[in-house]
Amino acid sequence: MSKFNRAQRIVADVYADGEFQHVQPDEIHDIGDTLFTFLMIELSDDAEEAARRVRVAINELVAVEEALL
Repeated sequence: MSKFNRAQRIVADVYADGEFQHVQPDEIHDIGDTLFTFLMIELSDDAEEAARRVRVAINELVAVEEALL
């Protein structure tokens, strides 16, 4: 079993108030929260790159939200 990188571990610890702290790398596709799964797949081990990817996702979500309103 592989390990989470630093950014993934942070997400697992803080996302949904830590609801997914117990999740193992081989379980991320089976937990039923696609946003959590997306974050875990996309996050690079490089902190700056991980933060950049989160910002890009947030910007895309905001654009979708604005289009829906």
